Amino acid sequence: MIRENGLNEIDQYAMQAIRCRVRTLIGRYGIVPDDREDLIQQLFLEYLERAGGFDPERGRYKTFVNCVVRNQVVSLVRARKRQLREATLCALPTPVEDSDEEASGRSTEISEDTYRMSVGLASRPAADLLDLRIDVDRACGALPPDLREIGRRVVEEGVKDVSRALGRSPTRIYQLLWKMRPMFREFGLAPAAGGVQ
Repeated sequence: MIRENGLNEIDQYAMQAIRCRVRTLIGRYGIVPDDREDLIQQLFLEYLERAGGFDPERGRYKTFVNCVVRNQVVSLVRARKRQLREATLCALPTPVEDSDEEASGRSTEISEDTYRMSVGLASRPAADLLDLRIDVDRACGALPPDLREIGRRVVEEGVKDVSRALGRSPTRIYQLLWKMRPMFREFGLAPAAGGVQ
């Protein structure tokens, strides 16, 4: 744990900014309260590595600190999202032999797909998800480059962050996403019944 009373004023400011950012991450992206101190220490060490890059001609030090902390948190969130997306298939526990199993007709074996869907790691069987991924990649490949980039960024960052970054309203981002729908329909990727139209 980092002792704040031994830090200079600006490092204390950085620590306060880091604590505020970490507080907003708890409960999101697989980050739990037990990760709090580790994240604070990790972000503070990364801040210290970059602190020497401050250029007073480009702005105030507090602005520099806030930008460094924000960028580190964005990198951390992207890495966590990537880990969650690329969750590897875990081996299922070996079923315990039950002598009464055959007599009763019960089976303790479940498929990996069933297991992953039951614990919320997948919404569909792996073969269906692979087919869907292939179709989505083909549809994205057929989009104009600007729409493809906006679609990619919306998936990674969300509509609100993309609209802020591009200086456009969320409504305009949704309009651009709407333009993509015909291409996805062409590849058989219509929304599920009862989904958002």
